[in-house]
Amino acid sequence: MFRTTKFCVLPISAVLLLAAGDASWRIKPISQWNEEDARQVLADSPWIKRATAAIVPDRGEAQRREGGKMGGYQGVGLDRPGTEFSKHGVLMVRWASALPIQTAELKAHEADAPDWDGDYYVIAVYDVPGLFSANQKTLAGDLRSTAVLRRDGKKDIKPSRVDVVLSADKLARVVYLFPRSVPITTADKRIAFVAQIGRLSLAPYFYTEEMQLQGKLEL
Repeated sequence: MFRTTKFCVLPISAVLLLAAGDASWRIKPISQWNEEDARQVLADSPWIKRATAAIVPDRGEAQRREGGKMGGYQGVGLDRPGTEFSKHGVLMVRWASALPIQTAELKAHEADAPDWDGDYYVIAVYDVPGLFSANQKTLAGDLRSTAVLRRDGKKDIKPSRVDVVLSADKLARVVYLFPRSVPITTADKRIAFVAQIGRLSLAPYFYTEEMQLQGKLEL
């Protein structure tokens, strides 16, 4: 007598869920996310990058004068203890305009989430040290001039605006607003966010294939 063995074939989505551990947000309707789902999205999802930041050598006063700027960034606060940059040399970058991130910020009750009006791709960089020594009158313009969204084989997208929010602990949130009038699609397989923030240079990649939720590209 032969014993019949029954096999359970899981849907591909369930297999991916199991492979991703407890990331249940991947298959739940976004309207059903709870606070734990939200915190997982904000901690580790395709819209979150921990970008290694390189320190750009400080320019001498003569070079700054030739460039039309005085003072510059002295690097004060780059070694600020307790920050991700001081511990690991990284900055947290969020594609903040994506619906999954906006939903997660709301459900996680984040009071300091970026706020903006208009139709933009929004990239936010958190807990940036070293900007308190910068000229606050020209800071946003300086940051705007050194940032782009870069796609392979296409023209760079430049930010329309940059907002800088300085906090009491002498760290900053820098928010870049890029125009949605330039379409980004899944054909743009990877997008580099390239920026110099004070003396910190970073260029994390975002991948459009990963930035889809239930078949829709979320930017």
